[in-house]
Formats: sequence, structure tokens, C-alpha cells
Amino acid sequence: MRKPITAVVAVALAAGVLSAPGAAAAPAERALVTPARITLVTGDQVLLDGANVRVLPARRDRPVPFRQYVRHGDQYVLPGDAAGLVGAGRLDEQLFNVTGLLRQGYDDAHTPHVPLLVRSPGPALAARTGVTARASALGYTALDEPKSGAAAFWNRLATEPATLAAGGAKVWLNAKVRATLDQSVPQIGAPTAWQAGLTGRGVPVAVLDTGIDGTHPDLAGRVALSRDFTGKGSVEDGAGHGTHVASTIAGSGSKYKGVAPGASLAVGKVLDDAGDGTLDTVLAGMQWAVTEAHARVVNMSLGGGPSDGTDPVSEAVNTLSRQYGTLFVVAAGNFGADESVASPAAADAALAVASVSKKDILSPFSSRGPRIGDGTAKPDVAAPGEAITAAWPGGGYQALSGTSMATPHVAGSAAILAQQHPDWTADRLKAALTSTAAPVDAGPAAVGTGRVDVARATTTVVTATGSASAYLPWPNRGTTKKATVTWYNSGATPVTLSLGASVEGVSFPPNVTVPAGGSTPVELTFTAQDGHPGTRSGVLTATGDGVTTRTALSLRQEAETYDLTVGLVDRDGHPWAPTGYPPVTILDLDTGALTQGEPGTFRLPRGRYVVNSVIETPRPGREPSYSFLTHPELVLDHAVTQTLDAREGKPVSLEPDNPAARGGTQSVERLSRVTACGCVFADGFDLDPRFHEAFAATVPGTSSATFALSQERRATEPDLELTADDGQPFAVRGVWLESAAPEGSSTLPVVSGGEGTPADLAEIDARGKLVVLRLPVGIRVDEAYQRLANVENAGAKLGFVALSGGAAGTTVLGGGLPVLHLPVIWGGPGVTAQRFTELAKTGDATATVVSRPAPRFRYELGDGVEGQLTAPRVQRPRTRDLAEVRTAYHDNAPGEVRYVAGREFFGRMVGYGYTEPVAAQQERLEYYSPGQWDSVWTSGFRGELTERLDLAAGKKYQLSWNEAVAGPSLRGLTVTHSGEQPRPWAWRKDGVFDLWLPLFGDAAGRPRKPESAAGDTGSVTLAKDGVAIPVEPSGEPTLAQIPVPDADGAYRLTAEAHRHPGWWPLWTDVTAEWGFRSSAAADGQALPLLSARFAPAVDLRNSAPAGRVFTFPAFVERQGGGSGTKLAVEVSTDDGRTWRPAPSLRTGDHWTVAVRNPAGGFVSLRASAADNRGNTVRQTVIRAYAVG
Repeated sequence: MRKPITAVVAVALAAGVLSAPGAAAAPAERALVTPARITLVTGDQVLLDGANVRVLPARRDRPVPFRQYVRHGDQYVLPGDAAGLVGAGRLDEQLFNVTGLLRQGYDDAHTPHVPLLVRSPGPALAARTGVTARASALGYTALDEPKSGAAAFWNRLATEPATLAAGGAKVWLNAKVRATLDQSVPQIGAPTAWQAGLTGRGVPVAVLDTGIDGTHPDLAGRVALSRDFTGKGSVEDGAGHGTHVASTIAGSGSKYKGVAPGASLAVGKVLDDAGDGTLDTVLAGMQWAVTEAHARVVNMSLGGGPSDGTDPVSEAVNTLSRQYGTLFVVAAGNFGADESVASPAAADAALAVASVSKKDILSPFSSRGPRIGDGTAKPDVAAPGEAITAAWPGGGYQALSGTSMATPHVAGSAAILAQQHPDWTADRLKAALTSTAAPVDAGPAAVGTGRVDVARATTTVVTATGSASAYLPWPNRGTTKKATVTWYNSGATPVTLSLGASVEGVSFPPNVTVPAGGSTPVELTFTAQDGHPGTRSGVLTATGDGVTTRTALSLRQEAETYDLTVGLVDRDGHPWAPTGYPPVTILDLDTGALTQGEPGTFRLPRGRYVVNSVIETPRPGREPSYSFLTHPELVLDHAVTQTLDAREGKPVSLEPDNPAARGGTQSVERLSRVTACGCVFADGFDLDPRFHEAFAATVPGTSSATFALSQERRATEPDLELTADDGQPFAVRGVWLESAAPEGSSTLPVVSGGEGTPADLAEIDARGKLVVLRLPVGIRVDEAYQRLANVENAGAKLGFVALSGGAAGTTVLGGGLPVLHLPVIWGGPGVTAQRFTELAKTGDATATVVSRPAPRFRYELGDGVEGQLTAPRVQRPRTRDLAEVRTAYHDNAPGEVRYVAGREFFGRMVGYGYTEPVAAQQERLEYYSPGQWDSVWTSGFRGELTERLDLAAGKKYQLSWNEAVAGPSLRGLTVTHSGEQPRPWAWRKDGVFDLWLPLFGDAAGRPRKPESAAGDTGSVTLAKDGVAIPVEPSGEPTLAQIPVPDADGAYRLTAEAHRHPGWWPLWTDVTAEWGFRSSAAADGQALPLLSARFAPAVDLRNSAPAGRVFTFPAFVERQGGGSGTKLAVEVSTDDGRTWRPAPSLRTGDHWTVAVRNPAGGFVSLRASAADNRGNTVRQTVIRAYAVG
């Protein structure tokens, strides 16, 4: 057992880091944010704390780049081995939108799976990868990829036949979709249609939403068919949204009448009772609506993010509309920005609905067009969507606002038209509703043709195509594109109309005559206008004989665009050869637009670009070198050819003066500032300096203030060293497959086991030897493990796996199968692995293996240069000039954790990369380059702890992680899916208590939250002035958003968290009860919650000495700053069944608590504290620390 750290040190460490006298003053404090952890489909993990992103790459056979960029305000992290598939359109880029994944609740705290949607052959892919298919519709299959096996899943997905590697599948994120009447019904002219007998009678209208309260007086008897797609088991509406929408369409008028009170409703519950759904449930509902419910009209008051119309749900709208003639009426979205029309409203066939007020004024929240990408006219039409009163579950009524509320007005109007014209298909219904809309004082990019007017739609005899669009690529001087608008005449006499348009660049005949009972197509010509790049929109009106039609027009003229041709040359002067990832990245320094690909010609808008490359140069018998060539600011105002030559690269390295610190990783990051977002793009690469050489340079004669290069070195003793001799000694690159061999060095005979089949192994004597297997790329995981089990059963002492070939960056085999007792080294397809495989075939070779499962020290070194790099950057800092941090890794049980640190450089945190697992329950020395570092202790589902280190050269510090006692701590900020920007753990915002209460913080006060994905349970309750306030379940133990009254009052907030697996023997039950006052005057502020923190001098196992009086410091802190004035402590040695007081004496800023420890077992602590503002807390930690 390690000697306990002394009490005086424990007190000092309570604030995190103890610096030596004379340490440099810390810079201005920047709020420390506890990051969210997000596992990507590739198995890589990302730590996101708002603006900063840190990557923990999965283990791979060979290095790959990682690109970090911002698009529409969201952070993306794209691994190089996925970039090619994204560029080819086979892999959804949203799988790497870490901000979006967090926003949708797909971070690791909320789900243990990566939700995927796969287009055929989805079932075959599920079978090949061993992942269970959850549902399927319209040729799509939903898969839940376990994050614990994500790296292995990705390896198979990206390399096996009939998957992405062969183009046989396409994979999307199974993204979340969300739910996005008295005065409004007359506003659109519905009563006029009713007077003509048009109520939508007999027309089946499907409502795909949160379900329905079919017992509501306005809806009783209206539902003809229903189905649940969420797993609830019924279409009962626990959210209210679906009931509101359905009654707006077809409410019978018990109090408020819907637009089409005669329509027949088919209700598909595709959203849960929180208003959330996923793509697969929506797709299944859409298929049911047209094939079983036979709906003429489908209302979709839901949507995802802005789309170009090529996402799965948008494609399904087009397909089903074409095949069944069904009209899909879809909410445009509530993003309130240009080019933000959401999926599936962005579909060509969708009738996309914007929102206006009851005075026909554009609603500020309504998504505006045109459609992103090609500039197609969207939305199509508008309807009232503000303060719409309609039915609510339980028999009442509710006023709501949103494009969700506007959409059912249009769906009801479509039902009325479908009753009037039973032979019309979706395109005719859409044309009639859009071309007869009433003008609105907002442009067509905001409201389409205007506000729907069902009275005109049912009384006019002439209608027209609702929109026409054109995209004119550069060079576009004088170029034209044709589009057709068709007029329909259902009357008995011909009608002649005069045409006019309010947009430049569109020509057409002055008149059109539409025959009785017929139609007339008219060709429009869109012509590019010099000096007018961008989008122009307007309305084509046709008037005459008492008729007026409106058609929305949109012309997108591509901006000035030129060819940029990029060539790559390796260090031997040879042209670039494929490496398994796109080696070229081109970033628009003004807009942030990112282009990736292989060398060749790229068509790009005029502008300023940084052009990065990664050039791999093969080396006989050795792993390749990597050259990072950059043009930091290329001006593209004509066709340009740029060759990036690796021979111009200069050596870059950063090595400590300790020769034993030869393990670990070296990362090279190119950084570029982007004007549009004020953010920094990062193009990073992680390599092993024992096997790879790194070179870097900017193109001679170039420089830019927007550019910097950073290199980071994480140096340790290698956890694995394998050396062999084939006439010349060489090191073999590899990693431990699962668990490392015991610490030590051994020399073993080496034999080849072929592919590890029983027949192969029968030909060799494997006993006590290192057996080398060469397995084919694409082998199933279970089969590979069976081959290794064969080797184990043959008596081998060590296994080694090489692959017979494969793409760079395939991830290391692994993924949830039974752990082998045989230590196995994974060499993959690397050059030295192949060399070792050939050596093994000789039958008389030996190899030396050194295993160090727990390296004794670590270096965190950083270096950077700005503007340009034209000379070698070879640094060798002396250990004595670094900051020394003695770091203790406390844990309740043996195991592994990970530790990641990043430093401040070029306006962002830099430094990322795979770091060796750190053995828990150890203490070691860590050395840092001077400066400010943000460090993260992470242990999978046990959560993250963060610390900021301000370190001075030559100074010594001490640091402890995960030390008892854990309990509530509300320091710093957090990020949650309710908002991507860091916020307090508990605050009042917009009339809501927004809470994520971190009840598992460590003794240093670093917050850590319970997580459902770890199996944690818990609850939150709230009362004001003694009256309980309802708390809706969130799915997370201590996450809640609770609406509260504006008036001042006394609140009682309670939270509890429970964690009982075997790997968590301490802190099994934590509860807290807070008392405080709050009112609307405190909006935007942290709640004044207190927390009591205990910092006993425990050993590395979080155990204290048995059988004696044990004293330790305690602190009372208030969220947002401040401390407590009163503290009383109780102690229990029987897991909280009985309690007794524990003496506590205040000394300065803390109390000293005395506890007589028992002979063994555990000590539980309970604290009651208050401050001078009347805030109180009573908190309990069961099994606060172990004894003995």
C-alpha cells in the first residue's frame, strides 16, 4: 500500500495545484469548462467544451490526419480515413458534427450507441458487422453501433466488401427530428370553403407527430387509423404538439373548428413525448401513411437541420410523392435565418410552409430560403403560425407558435382541395395552393408566393406552377437556363393572362392563353447578369379575366470561380501515391468552407485559401515519413497550379533530453484563422516518432499572419518495444491488442502460424514461442479472435498479428469479445510488421519484447511557429527547464484511465492525440513546457475531471486526480445538449431552472456528473414556498429543465445519484438538498447553491488509516463565488443506517473534521452548511472513503 499523502499536502491540494514559492503569476482567469465526451462512428473520442475541441484518436494501424473546422457555427472533427467517404457522398458529414451530436443528445453521457441509418444493403451490413438492425423502411435500415466497439465496427464498415469500401452502402447519422385556431382559420379563408360544402370530408390526412388525445371534444371520432412508431405502445400524446396540430387540421368545432373539419385523420406517432424522434421512425411513419393509411395529404410539423434536399427523409418525400401522388406538407423550420429551410421541407416535392402573424407579418422565427446549395425557391407558401390556439390533451386548449402551427393550416387547405378535386395528385394540389396565395409584405425567399388562401384556391379556375428556379455556374456571362411554368384552366372558357415579374434576368412571353379544361406550359429563360453573383428572387404574376396567379422565382448565379490544380511530390521525387485518406485540404480563409480530396483540379470561388497537404514517402524496411507542406495564403483570382514538394520539408521534432522517454506520440497541427467565424481551423496529425520522421514547410516565398504550426510531444517510456534481427536489427511497430504482457523483458523464439487455422498451427510447435499470424483484411472480428484463441490453445507465450494489406488508418481489431489470456501485439499492415512476418517464416528467428504497462513518467511538450516555416524546427528542451508536476492517480479499484492536456497557442487550445492508458493507483512525475495547460482526466463512463495548470519553468508542483471524497461540486462551467455554449451547472435562464448537477466531483472540487450511459440512476425534485413544482424526466439522473414563476420565493431543490457497479465501490449514493431564494431578477445567473467538500489524506486507493482518529479539512463553497459560514458534519460506518456527530473546528477558510475510523469497511459523511445569505445545503455521501 502506498504511503498516504500528508495532511498538510491534502489541504493545499484542495484548490487543485500547489505551486512552489516564486511561481509565475497566473494569467487572467478564464472559466474552466468540464467538457462533453462524444464517441464518433470511427471510434475516436472528442472532448468538446464549447470553442475548444480535443481529440482522443482510436488506435490505428497507421497515422491519419484529423481536421477540425467550423460550419454554420458547429464544430466538426473529421478523421482522414473517413474524409474520402464523406467526399464521395457515402458517409454523412453530420456523423462528425460534434456540436450537433451534443445538441441531439448523442454524446456519451446520454447514449452508449452511435445511431446510424443505412441505405441498402443495410441488413447485409448489419449481419457483416454484428450490429443489430432496429427498424427498416423505404430501403433504409437503422443500426445502433455500440460505442464500446466503435473502432472495430468502423474498421469493418470501411474495409470489408459490400460495405462502404465497395460503395455498396451509404450511411447517415440517424438524426433527431423535432416538433418545430380561432382567428387563424378565417384568416386563410376556410369558412368560405365550408359554405361551398368543402370541409375535406372523406379525405384521409395523415398526421405524423407526437400522437393525439383522441378523447378531446374537438377530436372525438376524428381518428380513423393510428400507429405508434416510438415504442410507447400507443399514440397517446404526452407532449401535446400532435393534438394541437391535428385539431388545427380537422377539429370538429366543439370550441374551435379546424380548417378541414370533415377530414379523416390517420395518426402516426413518430415523435416521443418530449417531441423528439429519429429519421428511421419518421421514415417508417411516412411509408405507413401512404401504403396503409392511403393518405392524400401528410402533415409533418417536424424537421431536422437545414438541408439541400438530399437527406434520406427529403429523398423519401420525393419518392413517395412520385409513386403515390401524396402531398407532403412540411414545416419550413424555426431557425429564423436565410438559407435555413430544414429537412424534409427542403425536398423538391414538399410543400414547405413558413409562418406569418395574424396580421400577415413574417414571423421572426420562420426559416427563410432559398434552399442551401442550389438556391431553389423555398419555402413555398406561408400560413398563420403565431399564438395559434388549438386543442390540448386533457380537454383544454393551448396557444403555440412556430412553423409547426402554420403547417396544419396548409394541410387542412389541401384536404379541402382534394375533396373538391379527387383526381388531382400532389403536384396539382401544391400548384393550386401556392399560385393562389395572398401577397405578403416579405420576399419570396421568406414566404414563397405568400399566405395560403383556400377561399381563392377553391374558387379560381386558373392555377399555375408554384415556383421556378435556376442555377447558373461560373463563368456565367450571358449564360441561360430554361424552366417551365404551366398554367391550368379548369373552367369552361379560355383565359388569357398577362405576365410580369419582379426580378432581373428572367424573360418570358408577355401573354399566355390557357384553353378551357386544359393547360399551357410556358418556357422561362433565366439569364446571368454581369456583376450580380448570389441569389435573386421575385414573383411571376399572371393576371387577366379576373384571375391572378403567383409563381415564386429564384435565380442563383455562382460567384466568380477558378480552377486550383494541386500536385504532390514525395521526398524521393515521385508523384503522390494513394494512402487511404485525402491528403489535400483547402480552406477558404474568409468563409471557412473546406474542400478535401486527392491531388487534382478543384473548382473554387475567388478568394484566399490555405492549402495543406500530407505527403507520405515510403522507406524500404521502415515505416514511412510524413511531410506537411502548406501554402498559407494562396490568392485565387485566376487559374492556379500549385505543386507541394515534400523535398522542401524541414525536419520538425520535439524531444526531451531523457533518452528513456522515447515512447508516446508527436502531433503536428497546422492552424489557420478564419475571418467569418473568428475561429481557428486545425489540420492535425499524430505519429510515433520512434518509427516516423516528420517534415514540414511553407511554400518558399510565402507567409501569412493567419497561419501557425504547432507541434506537441507526449513522451513516456514505451509501453511496448519489440525488436528483431533479419541481418540488421530493427524495431517492429505494434500496440497491445487488449491487455499488455506483465512488466519485464523477454527474448522468445519466433515462428509463423500462417493464418492461425488449426491446420496452420498443426505444422509448428508454438509452445513458449511468439507466434506470428498474417490475417486477411476484412476478416470478421469473431473469426480473428478464434484464430488467436487457436494460438493460445497451442501453448504460445505471445501472439503477433499482421494484416495482408489494407488502407491506411484502419483501426485496431477489438470490440467486446471475450478477453484473451494470451498477450497479443497488433502490427496491422505496417512495413515493419510485414518485415517481421517474413522473418518469422525462417523458423530460426528470435525477438525481444519489453513491456511496461505503467510508465513511470511523462513529458508534455509544446512548440509553435507563426507566419511561415522555412527552417528546421528541431527542439530538445532540458528537463530542468520544464515544470515538474508530481501527479497522483487515485482510484477506487485497479484499472486504467486516460489523461489529455492541451496548451494555449494561436488563440486556441492545441494538442491532441492518443495517449497511453495510465495505470490507476499510481504516482508519477510529469514534465510540462511552461505556460497554461488545460488538462482532462477521463475514464470512459466514469466521466471527466478537468484542471487548469499555470506552470512556470523550473518549478515543482503537486496534483491529485479522483481523490476521495467525491460529492457535489459546481465549479466552472459545463456544456449540455440544451445549448452548445458553456453555462453554469445550475442557473436560471428565460424563466427556467436549467440544471445538470454534478454530484460526483472529486476532493479537489472538480465537477463530475452522473451519467445514464454508465448505469447511474437518480432524480431531481423542486418546491417553491413548500409547493412542489413538476419536474419532467430527462433521461439523465440529475439533468432537468424546470419552468419557474417570476415572483421571488424560497426554493427547495433536491438531487440524488446512485452508482452501484463493482468497479465503483465508493461514493455509491450521493444526495443533496439545497435551500435558496430566486426571482426573475436573477435571470441569466448561477443559482446560489452551496457544496461541502472534504479533502482527507487518503492513499492512492482512496483509503484512510484504520482504527484511529482521522482529521481532514472541509470547505463550503457557493456556485458563482463565495463560501459558507456554518458547517456541521455527521459520520456513519454502516452505510448510512445510523449517524453520529463528528467534531469540526473552523480555521481560516476551512474546517478541520475529526472522525474515529473503524477497523475496516467504509466511512460515510453527511454535512449541513449555510452561508450569510441564507443559502443552505444538506448533503450525504455513502461510502465517502475506504478504511484499511
